[in-house]
Amino acid sequence: MDRAVIRATACAVCAAVAVAGVPARADERARIEARLDRGKALFDELEYRKAIRMVAPVPHDPAATRDQRLRALELIGLAYLILGDRQRAREAFEDLLAIDPGYQLRDDTGSPKIRAFFDAVKRAYVPGFDPRAAAELSHAAPRSATAARPLEIEVRVARGGGRVKEMVVMWRRRGELDYDDVAARRIKGDLWRARIPLPPSPLGYRIDYYIEARDLAGGAIGRVGGPETPLSLTVDPGEPPRRTPWYRRWYVVAGGAVLVGIGAALVLTSGESAPRGTLEPGVLEL
Repeated sequence: MDRAVIRATACAVCAAVAVAGVPARADERARIEARLDRGKALFDELEYRKAIRMVAPVPHDPAATRDQRLRALELIGLAYLILGDRQRAREAFEDLLAIDPGYQLRDDTGSPKIRAFFDAVKRAYVPGFDPRAAAELSHAAPRSATAARPLEIEVRVARGGGRVKEMVVMWRRRGELDYDDVAARRIKGDLWRARIPLPPSPLGYRIDYYIEARDLAGGAIGRVGGPETPLSLTVDPGEPPRRTPWYRRWYVVAGGAVLVGIGAALVLTSGESAPRGTLEPGVLEL
């Protein structure tokens, strides 16, 4: 068989496999995501052992993303810790830190016991980690967002506010690789606020973001979310308001009308003859 034909056939087969692989990978990730959602629901229902069994396969699944493995290991560690099995909780958290040494819990219970246990595991497992130098951040995600309008992000420093010298919100549209950074301003006390300039879109989209507190040297000392585990938000469709052309604005129209009126008055005035005098005509004799 001609080499050109063989090469063309091989390329066609590879392309078909690649195209077929995209939905296959998407289906696998959706399957894992559904398992994580069921595990989180069981956890919220206080069914901790069932939650562990539900998400236990995820960290070993080759189709799982890094973010999915991290979320599964956090859920497993939290469930074991609540059940009183500190050894298995420690093992789950160590596996988590092996993937991301800078990971911060996404647990929303605010339990100081859970935080202290995780910090102890992290201090023993991650060289140089000092929980006393870390800042704890509190953030409530916005309920809604609209394209073409600025999105306000607020974050409060719950612990270690004196060490926070800079607060940055990193964000991107879903599907993009790189994050853009937006500096937050200190509003009052430990409250910071940033405004994300959402681009317009007639269809809407989703954004990923995380928040990072930095010390005087620019090092990260606290996070909400992370590059691999960002928060997400749906952005409703929105377009920038249409600007009225300058020649149709009210003050231009009104000014034009005034000028027309003045011009008409001048024309009428210039067309009249000068009025006759009021003195009687006389005769001048020399």
